[in-house]
Amino acid sequence: MISLFIVLLIILKYQTAEGLVNPALIVFKDIGQNVTIHSRDKEISLYDTSVSWYHLRPSGKMEQITNFYPYKLKDGRYRGELRVDSKDAHLTVSSATIGDSGRSFAAVFSEKDLKLGSSTVVAVIDPKSLPVMRVFLGCTGTILCELKGGGPHWSDPQWETDDANDGLTLSEAKAKTFVDEHGAFIQSSILSLKDRIHGLNCVCRHSTGVIIRTRVMQDNAASGKDQCQLLRYLFPLAVVLLLVTVTASVLWA
Repeated sequence: MISLFIVLLIILKYQTAEGLVNPALIVFKDIGQNVTIHSRDKEISLYDTSVSWYHLRPSGKMEQITNFYPYKLKDGRYRGELRVDSKDAHLTVSSATIGDSGRSFAAVFSEKDLKLGSSTVVAVIDPKSLPVMRVFLGCTGTILCELKGGGPHWSDPQWETDDANDGLTLSEAKAKTFVDEHGAFIQSSILSLKDRIHGLNCVCRHSTGVIIRTRVMQDNAASGKDQCQLLRYLFPLAVVLLLVTVTASVLWA
C-alpha cells in the first residue's frame, strides 16, 4: 500500500513533472509477451535508495506496481534495472496481460528528494481477437466512431461516403488514441456535421487488407436530436414541478 503522504507528494510533483503530462509513446505488445518500460530521469545517483514503479489509470487512480532496491531487482513478474549515473530506469514485465496496459512511470527515492521519471503507455493486444467497432450518435450532429482492441496494424477510424460530391474530407475529423480504464486500446474519431450526408460509413483498415466498416444511420441521429430538443423544454418544467412539490410538502408539514 502507498502511504497517503507519498501519494500526495507524487501527485504534487506529477502536476509539474516534464514528460508525465505530455503525450507519451505507446508501446504495443501481444498477450503473453515480455514488455520493457522506460522511464527517463535527470540522473540516478549513488544516493538514490529505491525505485518504485506506478501505474496511472485514465480515471486518475494511481497504484504502485513494484518497488526495487539496489540489492533487490526482481519481484514476481517484474524485473528492474538500476544503473548508477544513468538517466533511464527500466522495468521488464513478463507474460504481459491486458491489465498491464496503461501509463506507467518510475519514482526515484533518495534520502532527501523524490524524482519522477517520464511515463510510457503500454497497450497489450490480443492478436487472436478481432477489434470491435462502435458508432455513437450525438444530439448536436456529432458522430463518434470507436475501434476497440485494435493495434498498430489497424488504421485510425476514417470516414467515407457513397457520393464523392458530398464534400466530406478527412481533415474535418480528428483521431484520438488511448488506453481505457479496462486496459483496452481505443482508436476513435469524432466528426461534426451540419447537414445530413447520405451513405456515411466509418472504416478501419488492417495492414493485411482486412476492412471493418460500419454504416452510420443518420436517421437515428435526427431522432436523437429531436429527443434532445424535447428534453430542453421538459427540463425547466420538471424543475418547476419539483419546487412546487417541495414547497407544498413544507407547508403541509
